[in-house]
Amino acid sequence: MSSLLSLPLALLLHAAPAATPEPVLFAPGVVSTGNEEFGITFSPDGRTVVFNRADPTRFQFQLLMTSQWRDGRWTTPEVLPFSGRYRDIDPAFSPDGKRLFFASVRPQSKEEVVHADFDIWFVERTDKGWGTPRLAEGLNTPDTETNTSVSREGAVYVTRSQKAGKRRIYRHAPQASGWGPGEPLPEVINSGHGDGNHFVDADERYLIFSSQRPGGVAPDGYDLYVSERKEGQWGVPRNLGQAVNQLDGGLTPTVVPARGTLIYAQRRPFVTTPPERPLTTKEFATKLESPGNGNGDFYEVRLADVGLPAPGR
Repeated sequence: MSSLLSLPLALLLHAAPAATPEPVLFAPGVVSTGNEEFGITFSPDGRTVVFNRADPTRFQFQLLMTSQWRDGRWTTPEVLPFSGRYRDIDPAFSPDGKRLFFASVRPQSKEEVVHADFDIWFVERTDKGWGTPRLAEGLNTPDTETNTSVSREGAVYVTRSQKAGKRRIYRHAPQASGWGPGEPLPEVINSGHGDGNHFVDADERYLIFSSQRPGGVAPDGYDLYVSERKEGQWGVPRNLGQAVNQLDGGLTPTVVPARGTLIYAQRRPFVTTPPERPLTTKEFATKLESPGNGNGDFYEVRLADVGLPAPGR
């Protein structure tokens, strides 16, 4: 893996764009709905999306759903065949699309009804469909593991939360039979302000993650930041800015090379100011059932518009 960045890439990562277009809803009414959605990943060709949908409380039950791009539109999402019984969250395809990683509380022994915390699992994907989920040996600890992101060489970046502490991001190098012990990323990333919820570029050139570190845009939420990796060292993170982070920050970012975009989850408030006129019963009901009602939705913005490099650069 090369640790050197081209000059154009370095300039893009360091420079915040002067005018960032407003991010747009991804697949409104199909993937982004009035339900709680977060956690999203795409196959390498960009034609399969896997994401989380949750119960109205957000925290009692979550499952993995998938939609396909066919005939110029996204199909009605369906629950993945191995999900729907236990809490499954934070899906992440490997760069080749052959594995899907996710976190789950599914039992790990015959004695368990559910596991006490989230651990990392993965499932193989072939031309014939999905395999059987397997516990990702080497990635799990007695703490809680949630988000994953996988490099081209097979390193897995994991968000880990201690029983009484903030989230941190760890890198697990690949080994012949799995992954080695996790190494925490340096303090420039793991600031002690809930850093996690991340995406790493397939070649480990940059890392996008959420954090509550001082100086953010979202007063009470987690802002999205990007850090460049140069000569083996992670640089000072740059906030992705007002257009992305807005009032509630951003969650579960993913870069989709096939689309040339960044997609992330966000919970935009139901209202920020009173409507210009009273809502009718029908208007109120429609807004309750639509994206932008305070539940999580997905938003999409071009990479160049937030100072991220185009695929292959």
